[in-house]
Amino acid sequence: MLKFKFGGHGSVKDLATLDPITSRCSRLNQLLQGRGGVQAQSGCAVTREGLLEALLLLYQECSTPELMKIKHVANFVNKFSDVVGELQELQPGPRDFEQRGVVGRGHFAEVRVVKEKATGDIYAMKVMDKTSLRSQENVAFFEEERSILALSSSPWIPQLQHAFQDKDSVYLVMEYLPGGDLMALMNRYEEQFDEAMAQFYLAELVQAIHTVHQMGYVHRDVKPENVLIDRTGHIKLADFGSAARLTANKTVGSAKLPPSTQDFLSPEVLSTLSGGQASYGPECDWWALGVIAYEMIYMKSPFTDGTATKTIHNIMNHQHYLKFPKEPKVSKAYVDLVQSLLCGVKDRLGYEELRCHPFFSTVDWTSIRQALPPFVPSLRAEDDTSNFEDLEKPPPRPLAAQRNPPPAGFQGQDLPFLGWFFSKPLTTLARSE
Repeated sequence: MLKFKFGGHGSVKDLATLDPITSRCSRLNQLLQGRGGVQAQSGCAVTREGLLEALLLLYQECSTPELMKIKHVANFVNKFSDVVGELQELQPGPRDFEQRGVVGRGHFAEVRVVKEKATGDIYAMKVMDKTSLRSQENVAFFEEERSILALSSSPWIPQLQHAFQDKDSVYLVMEYLPGGDLMALMNRYEEQFDEAMAQFYLAELVQAIHTVHQMGYVHRDVKPENVLIDRTGHIKLADFGSAARLTANKTVGSAKLPPSTQDFLSPEVLSTLSGGQASYGPECDWWALGVIAYEMIYMKSPFTDGTATKTIHNIMNHQHYLKFPKEPKVSKAYVDLVQSLLCGVKDRLGYEELRCHPFFSTVDWTSIRQALPPFVPSLRAEDDTSNFEDLEKPPPRPLAAQRNPPPAGFQGQDLPFLGWFFSKPLTTLARSE
């Protein structure tokens, strides 16, 4: 019987059992809509937008002077130049936005407040330098960030509008949350931040962290700077550049972690990073919640001690270094909450236990997002940045620093970023067809 390879992975199908063309075309259409196929197991989705992005990246690679010397490459570039030009005009890009301010700056990224030129809509744009991401081998982490934002429709996570890239950077355009972050709020209300305020923000943060866990991820960088406040005063958990996908047994097996603040890292994460433990789970985010709870009232970290080495030592020996100052006076429920979070993994509270804890006894979990927040930002304009703390002076060169000319020939420099494109209106339209 005549046989041939079909379907990938070296599989062989008989002609007698081959599906009809119409059936295969239907499955192909489903594949391009992100449903079914091997992508469900591999986590590598194939979409119309992704294939168009692949064409643009291939065209960009082939357009180098060295490759254009090859006849077939030059013919390809000339053949698709008009189509590629039109595609580039239709896709969103940096040219569509006007910068109005900068509200965040990290190791590999800068967060800008931007206005869409055509509509006047205000967004937060996270700009990440490709060279830095490649050199630090952090592409995978920021892929997770893009995936979480694109998949989420939760009110506890910022809504992603667009994701795109150019030669130097990748971009995430999200809703702008003008209330600033929790750290700025804590600094502003240092003397007035009491247990009632702490209860509100901690309860909302419990919901936000649980949302991330339900999506199959662990955040790994929960800290006040990553808790943003929207225009109504409610919080959203942001910055998923350190997030990791949970395995089937609800653990993170990889020890890799982008640079982050060690003050909020749990003992099991630190143990994994030093090679002393094989894996850890979402419990590390609840540890970070405990650190935040402590900082809200005492305005200092429970374990920070001058140097990173001392801080890590204190965290690893938390049983001896977790102390509660005499002032301000706090309730037994608050102390128990902190102690039940800053403890060993087996004793640490999880989502269900937190909802039942006495510290949250007066919280209406079913309508928490309809409650009146203790702080509602006063805004002068849609692009008001006054609720964010002033940043240090920017580096002397822009994120896309000066680079040496790339080596001749095909380099595949942008292949790690393939599949980055996302546009909320386009995705919504495709799913409704």
